[in-house]
Amino acid sequence: MRYIKVLLLSLFFFVSMIFFIQNNQVLSSLLVLQIDILGLKLISREIPFYLIVLVSFVIGSLFSMMYFLYEKIRLARELKAAKVKLAALEQEVTSLRNLPLQNETYPGMSRGKSNESLS
Repeated sequence: MRYIKVLLLSLFFFVSMIFFIQNNQVLSSLLVLQIDILGLKLISREIPFYLIVLVSFVIGSLFSMMYFLYEKIRLARELKAAKVKLAALEQEVTSLRNLPLQNETYPGMSRGKSNESLS
């Protein structure tokens, strides 16, 4: 699995480099971002388009990593709770196995026979 991850990461890097090389002129163009909310108008400095693409990718990666970290922590807690429950159930089974058998008659066994004659 590790080799597949390295292969996919290398392939992604290779395709990204080809994309940036083939679109160098477009990605180098300067953009001015502006937003108008409730009469408040914000305008950015001129920034290259490739910087917007790169920052968007990094922010998306960070959000994905935070989500997967949250999921890993949640699943670890769930696993720990399941292990505690399993240990409690195993302890219960062990205690039930160690209980002495009662002198009772069971279906199909005549009342005159005892448990000792079954051995």
